[in-house]
Amino acid sequence: MSDLHNNVRVDRIVQDVLELVRIPSVTGDCREVAARFEQMLQEVGCTVERHEFYPNNPTLVAVFGEGNEGKTILFNGHMDVIPLAHAEAEVRDGRVYGRGTNDMKGSLACILEVLRVLKESNARLPGRLMIVSNSLHESPGGRGEDLIALTERVPLKADAVVVMEGATRDCTVAQLGSATFEIAIERDGEPSHQLHTAPGTPHPISVASEVVALLDEWNKELENDYIEDIGYASYFVGSIHSGQFYNQMPNRADIVGVRRYNPLEPFDRVESKFRQGLEELAARRGVRIALDLKKVRDGYRIDKDSEAVAALRRAVVSVRGGEFPSVGRKLVTDAGILANALGVPALCHGPDQSTAHGDVEYVEIRELELTAQAYIRFIEEFMGASDV
Repeated sequence: MSDLHNNVRVDRIVQDVLELVRIPSVTGDCREVAARFEQMLQEVGCTVERHEFYPNNPTLVAVFGEGNEGKTILFNGHMDVIPLAHAEAEVRDGRVYGRGTNDMKGSLACILEVLRVLKESNARLPGRLMIVSNSLHESPGGRGEDLIALTERVPLKADAVVVMEGATRDCTVAQLGSATFEIAIERDGEPSHQLHTAPGTPHPISVASEVVALLDEWNKELENDYIEDIGYASYFVGSIHSGQFYNQMPNRADIVGVRRYNPLEPFDRVESKFRQGLEELAARRGVRIALDLKKVRDGYRIDKDSEAVAALRRAVVSVRGGEFPSVGRKLVTDAGILANALGVPALCHGPDQSTAHGDVEYVEIRELELTAQAYIRFIEEFMGASDV
């Protein structure tokens, strides 16, 4: 392998991170950051197509090495950030602080530097690199809708995918599917005084407790089905709300939570069982129970012995040292969308994400450098190039 990864200049990565972070891009409107990132991709030698399947949320498809023979690697990153306020972007104590530095404009800056280094090397790349940048990632505002639309409407072809976040020190080979749920329990009639409510009137809070008990029962059943590399699927309740006053009988209760499911189980089947169980409970208790189950991402599984996994492992170990074991994850990324749509290994690797979604978000500058270096080594390893 070459020593091209040593040409990475972390000062340029830091400047790109700062510029991107200073452009607002809360999920729902990424026009401004997409316009600038498109320019940056063109400046490092890419041809870029811009799609807008959802208003104000562009999806960019950039190609580096267009027309080259050989394998194609698709690098993916999202441009949107969570809607939590943050102090102004700054560099301090070996870190870049700001909303989106870690999740995941730092990774977007890393791939820019990779392309810049390749362009400056004047060597012919034995293949093509595709950079797909999407806008609707961060739920609940986004659930990968624009990326799904891209895979359905644009004929993307690649031999491997790298989603540029998470999995810093291990290789994700499987992820659970994930869906948020909102359950509304309603009885007939208006809220009423406890003592003026007809005997036998179903109590929404009591029914809510039965729903929770049912989910607990289902969780015990799921513990009989171990999912290789990951663990168990689950139902989780994060919020219950009902009532407004201590002696007023409510007419509604709401439950909010998340359903994590086997990557091999279709979402339709997950929804059908959930809905059927709630309908049976509603019939027994004389209430209406409405389920709003919204997919976040489907799960996926890739071959842990694939050439792509082996190449990424060699690349990361050569740069970071240590080991790079294969693992499964309960969290979800856009890797599931791309793995299922393209039918190729979708890998995850990026800077340490321990501060993602935190009140104070930052990325270690050293992490940015190591990530860019690992991407270059992976390109060399997977494309079989002795000297890119």
